[in-house]
This record gives sequence, C-alpha cells and structure tokens, in this order.
Amino acid sequence: MMKRGAPTSLIKTLKSLVRKGTKEPMPGQVKPMLCTLVKTPVTQEGYIHEIKWDGYRLLGYCNKSVVRFDSRSGLDYTAKYPPLVSALKKLKHDLILDGEAVVLNASGNPDFDALQKFNGSNDPIVFYAFDILWIDGYNLMELSLLERKEILSLLLSGNEIIRYSEHFSDGVALYEQIKQMELEGIVSKKATSPYNPGERGTNWYKTPTEIRQEFVIGGWIESDKNRPFRSLLFGAYKGTQLEWIGHAGGGFRESEMPAIMGKLKPLEIRSSPFSNEVDTDGKAHWVKPQLVGNFKFATWTKSGRIRKPAIFLGFRNDKKSTQVVREVPAVQKTVDEVSKTASAKPRAAVKKPSKKLSSMAASNWPVIENQEIKNEEDFDIGDCKVTINNVDRQVWKNISKANLIEYYHAVSAYLLPHIADRPQSLHIKPVNANAPGLYIKDMEGRTPECGEVFSVTRKHKAAGKRSQIDYLVANNEATLLYMVNLGCIDINPWTSRTSSAESPDYLIIDLDPSDDDFRKAIETAKAAKEVFDTKKLKAFVKTSGKTGIHLYIPCRGFTFREARAVAEQICDEINQLVPQITTTEVSISNRGNKLYIDPNQNDFADTVAAPYSVRPFHHPSVSTPIDWKELKTSLDPLQFDIHTI
Repeated sequence: MMKRGAPTSLIKTLKSLVRKGTKEPMPGQVKPMLCTLVKTPVTQEGYIHEIKWDGYRLLGYCNKSVVRFDSRSGLDYTAKYPPLVSALKKLKHDLILDGEAVVLNASGNPDFDALQKFNGSNDPIVFYAFDILWIDGYNLMELSLLERKEILSLLLSGNEIIRYSEHFSDGVALYEQIKQMELEGIVSKKATSPYNPGERGTNWYKTPTEIRQEFVIGGWIESDKNRPFRSLLFGAYKGTQLEWIGHAGGGFRESEMPAIMGKLKPLEIRSSPFSNEVDTDGKAHWVKPQLVGNFKFATWTKSGRIRKPAIFLGFRNDKKSTQVVREVPAVQKTVDEVSKTASAKPRAAVKKPSKKLSSMAASNWPVIENQEIKNEEDFDIGDCKVTINNVDRQVWKNISKANLIEYYHAVSAYLLPHIADRPQSLHIKPVNANAPGLYIKDMEGRTPECGEVFSVTRKHKAAGKRSQIDYLVANNEATLLYMVNLGCIDINPWTSRTSSAESPDYLIIDLDPSDDDFRKAIETAKAAKEVFDTKKLKAFVKTSGKTGIHLYIPCRGFTFREARAVAEQICDEINQLVPQITTTEVSISNRGNKLYIDPNQNDFADTVAAPYSVRPFHHPSVSTPIDWKELKTSLDPLQFDIHTI
C-alpha cells in the first residue's frame, strides 16, 4: 500500500485501516464537501483545525495510472499542473484525494498570484491533501475524519509534492498564529464526521483572517489618470438575478492592468448585467457576467453591500460565474447560527414544555411536545426569538435537522413571498423523512412569538373540539424556522390568502405519474402548455419534489367551486392531447400505469408544497420552479435538492 522501502509494519497498518472502508467501485466524480463560513474560530470539543490554504481546491483522481484533477465546480485542471499529475501517479494507487493546489513563495508561504501564473517551470507547486475518499477498491467516505486522515498520513509520509495537511487541536491558537503569518484562515472539522459530498453544514467550518470571497465581475469604471480602468464592479447571484454588491479599486499592479482589460474588453455589452442599481461614481462599462474574481474587503453593510472598496486578488478560473452567491458569516461571535447549535452546551434530557399546555381531543400536539430534548438554544431572527432543538437528529442518512434548517435559512428570501399571508397545514415528521408523519392544522393556543394565526369556523362539529381552527401563517423567517424545528420538512400553504380566503389566486394542476415515470410528467406538461397557449393563459411550472410536476395558473375573482370547475375542464383538454399516457380517472385501481392529471387541490383550505419546499422523500429533493424551456426528457427532478438549490 506504500512506496517501496516502507516498513512492513506500516504497510500492514495501512492495509488494516483501509479495510475498514466499504468495498465498492471507484466513483466517477465526487462533489467536494464544503465549509460553512463563520467569523471566529470554533471552540467546541470534538473539532480539529487545519490551515486554510490559499490555492485552488481540487479533487485528485488516479485510476490505473490515469490521473485527473477536477476543480470544485467540476472543471478539468489536469493539464494545468503536470508536476501534480506525475506525483499522484507515483503513489501507485487507485485513489481519490481532496486538497488544495498551492504555489509556495521563497518564504514557503502560499502565493495565489504565482499559482495563477504557474506555467510548469516557475515557483514550486504542491498539493496539500486534507482528505482521502477512496483507495484501491475501498470507499472511505463513511469512516470518521480522523480515520481517513490516519490513512492519508501513512500514505503520504515523506512526500514533498503531494503533502499531508496537518491538523491541530487548539483552533484559537492556530488562528492567532495564522493571522500573524498573514495567511488566509483556518478550517475546523468535526473529528467524527464522514465525508458527505456536496454538504455545507455543521461538520466543517471556515474562519478567514480577513473576509475573502469570489464575486462575478460585471463591469469597470473608466480612469481619469491615464490607466486602463479605475475600479471593477462586481456582484453575486441571488436566484437567477445578478446583484451588484460593490467595487474594487485596489490590488492592481500597473503592469497587470492591461492584461485585466484584455479579459474585460471582449466581453463588453451595452447594458448593465446587474438586476439592481449600481453606484458607479464615474463612466461605467458593462461586461457579460462570465469572469469570477477573488476579493478581500473589510465588512458588509446591513443592506448587503461592501462597506469600503475591495481589494482585487486575482481571477478564479476554477469556479463558474453562475455558482457565485453572497456568503455571509453565520454569526457575529461564534459558530452559533440559526441552523446550528455547535457552541450550545447540551442540556440534560428534559420534556417540553415545562408548563403543560392543554390539547383538544385527538390532538397531535402531545406527540410533539413529549419528545425528548437533548439540546436546545434560543436564536434571534430579526426582532423574533426562535427556539431550536435536537439539531443532530438525522432526517436523512448523513443529513441532520441542522442541515435542513440551514437550507430553509438560506432560501427564506425566495420562499417567503410564496407563503406570506397564506394559512399553513403542518405536516410533521418527528422521527425522520421516511418515518410516519402527522398533521396539525389547529395551533390550539401555541402561536410562536412572531407568528400569526388565521381563524376559521369549523365546518363540522366534533366532540372535544373548539368551534374554530387557528391556522398558522408564516410571514417571516422566524415563523418558517419555528415550523421546521417542530418537524416540518415540507411547507404547505393554501392557494388563497387571508385577505381573500374564499377566493384562490391560482389554480393547481398536479401531474402525478402512477409509475413514477417523470418522462410522462414532462410530456404531459408540454401538452398542458399547448392548452394554455391556445387559451392565452399564463401558467408556471415547478417540479413536485418527487416524480411529478405542479402547474400554477394565476386567477382572480373565482370562488373555489368555479376554480375547481375550470381546473377540471383544463385537465380534460390536456388528457385529450395525450390520452395514451394520461388519465383523469379518480380511482387509483383504474389508472394502470398512466399519469393522473389531478385537479383536486382546488378546494377551500387545500394545500400544495410551496416553491423551494423540501419534500419528505427518500432524497432531500426540493420542489423547484423551472422555465418551460427546461422541460426536456433528460431533466432529472432529483437534481434539485438542498445541496444544489
């Protein structure tokens, strides 16, 4: 398992450690595990700490002496770094390593500028490997981080090019030393964590010594001092919109500015690529949003802008511009944030609430409130307080409640407009996504601090029940996260708002394949588009988050009875276009393998999964709005999940 000359005892030790992994074929490509940004070092027990190298994050693959280096966005960097290719091949193992390509200066410190200019013959390039995912037929990703690092350290012992990235126990001391050395920062990792591809959660944190981020360059400001330009204008994506964030007026060497302009000029366009107003302070030139730059800056403003001009550090060719989003540190103090309680001291198991709340007959509230609480902490979300508990509970394999809360925190700005002023039916999964769930409609006096309720007279009297139902309304992030903390995986609003509860503002048609064949949903949605176009109806489409498609048709002034009648008529017309694969048959037993065109979500108090809602499926998939042009048979609905949205 090691290079020739290695002691037999070490070879045996390495083999023994590797065989703790799972025997399985080498994966073709792995998404790198990601770090959550925080402002101060992690101080909790159970974490180890590494230097955050200022280079290019790469995954190195060696399969039968064929080597490939992929960037974090999947770009092939193999040809750029021949010394790394040669060194990885010399290990004489089939393997996958995760690490950072770094060029070292004369002082032995990382030099990102030199890395960008690397041509194979200048400053020495090394690969600091900090993880090993697979080796010689064994998948190691389920092993703990320390087990994987032990294998890695034995494998790379004495290697001068593929170097083992050391770890340290005291994160604060390492951080202070890194600051003195003017290096980029540290990474803190849970010692017991598996390698979860694509995950950005509570297992890995990054703490920079200064704020550094990648942004998309969208233009430049002319110089009045006979220079190619005065500053660069940059932003980040929020959904599909590129938002201007700030400008960089420093970091440019005079000798390098013509080369930078050489990249900008061919991309020049007439209008701004930014969706919001830009403070130009001079004559602006706009470019196609294709170039990604690395910048350092002092701090963020409350409005989400860079407070002072940033410093340009160089281009990032390893990241696609469409993947660039604004990263804001999770908190101002420690790793605590709304989706994580890593710094909270776990309480002894208690029952909640301490003050017993009354429940109606056949209420599901006692099931929720009698759950054991292993850890709990309060968080301030805006002007509201939210209690978050049991964040380590596994909702899916290797995906915790903390990860789910983190997702909803990240997408709240996009999701909230779709659920504001709409009553909710709570679908709660108290164990995990695949376990039985329960439903709660009536809050029964349990309205959260910043939540609202919408009261409806109960249509049918029932023994032990009140005469009214108080539905929760989520108009802010605090209430949204309250729901997720209760156990809501999916978010299910009404099709009407509280201001006009008896009148829907859109019709819903659910395309539900009986045999889970998503291709049928695609073909049926295309047929539906023909019907909509013929009738000059505006309609929107989103994946259901499972194997179906939801169609939304905006409407106004309908009663629910009228809305349902229109929906049924449209369903019939769609069925007539594709009768070979669809049915409007209500009875499941009579549908066969045909797709059911379902108009039944158009009655009072009916709900449907909101756009950007996660679904309690075998995979953490997300019900995602898409463009009609994206309806292709190659579309995979499960590609939209909490890691990719």
